[in-house]
Amino acid sequence: MTLDTVRSSRTLTSLTIMGLRGLTLVAKFALTLFIAKFIGLDTLGVYGLVAGAAVIFPIIAGFGLIRIVSRNAVTQQLDEVTRVLRLYWGVQAAIYGFISFISLGISIYLHQLVLASIVLAIVFLEHVNGDLFVLLNHLLRPCLANVLMFFRSAAWICAYMTLALIFPSLCDLNVLLTFWIGGGLLAIAGFILATRDWPWLSAASGAGRRGWFLQYFKTSRILYANDIVNTVAQYTDRYLVSLFMGLKFTGVYVLFWSIGNALSNLVDTGIIQVSGPKLINAHVRQDRSYWAVFRFMLVQAVAISIVLAIATAVLVKIALPYLDRPFVADWMPVLWLVLLGFVLRMAYEVQGTVFYSHYKDSFTLLSGLFVIVLSILANVILIPPFALDGAASAIIISYGAGIIARYVMITSHIR
Repeated sequence: MTLDTVRSSRTLTSLTIMGLRGLTLVAKFALTLFIAKFIGLDTLGVYGLVAGAAVIFPIIAGFGLIRIVSRNAVTQQLDEVTRVLRLYWGVQAAIYGFISFISLGISIYLHQLVLASIVLAIVFLEHVNGDLFVLLNHLLRPCLANVLMFFRSAAWICAYMTLALIFPSLCDLNVLLTFWIGGGLLAIAGFILATRDWPWLSAASGAGRRGWFLQYFKTSRILYANDIVNTVAQYTDRYLVSLFMGLKFTGVYVLFWSIGNALSNLVDTGIIQVSGPKLINAHVRQDRSYWAVFRFMLVQAVAISIVLAIATAVLVKIALPYLDRPFVADWMPVLWLVLLGFVLRMAYEVQGTVFYSHYKDSFTLLSGLFVIVLSILANVILIPPFALDGAASAIIISYGAGIIARYVMITSHIR
């Protein structure tokens, strides 16, 4: 294989992945607008809560183990990978069995068995597919990982919105969530088909699940805590809005928050994740290029974030009348606050790459804990008197303070 062929293959892979991620972001945002226009803000609020649960619960139930399993898989033989996966999935089966028993018992008491069962299925499928995405990327199969992610995150959305426009009776929360389940099952079926030649049946059980779990969790504890802190920091506000203001206001907040989160994903995957390895290499070389690379990444991420924020504010202002939701238009200033919070969050995330490249996971955890505590306090204090403006302001306050905290930690302990 020639060098030009290798470069061409890598370019095609990168373009394919960027295209799939871009389509996924567009589909998710389109679904948010679709629910707001054709089903209602209350339903959008419930959908936002379910989407938050589909992110939070897999993080909690996973114990950070998949990151260790996937990192080790890079240097393991395939039969060892499948052996470890069987142990890992055995642990997860026990965890979700317990979760199912508790949640279904509560749902029967509250007379919400159908909705609870659907949400539980979504959470479980998102967990499995999220693990498969991480694993396949570590096994150098990024195209397959992103194709499967497209099935579970975007393909079902396109199918649902198309059919719902043709058959308005499908504009129902339970139907929408059922399509979500279908997307998750389709992605898992794709993984099974792609790995049908893996040595699943020949993999020996080896060590017991309890001993394996204790061994791996000892390594994953800090990463697990980091994942929980980061996830809670991003999703707690919607639940507090729901608690203080109800589902209709939650729907408006989820709409604006989804815009900021989509932009965050673009900057993170397009700049931060690409530039992070450069910092690691510069740190290993111990040369003077490290801080030049960091400053360039920081300036690039912030500048692009500002441009995206301004362009998005203008586009949403133009598009909002077509949504035909005057209640959303009344809260338009909330979007401006969310977009400012998005810019600050990107600066905060770039600072985090310094800790990551220096293997200072404890610094990442400490600063993350500071941000989440401040975020919860700010939301509790500001939402009652200032409503959605208070929730959006809490984003600015928490990430603004987080930037200062990380700056102090970097200058005091690293630089």
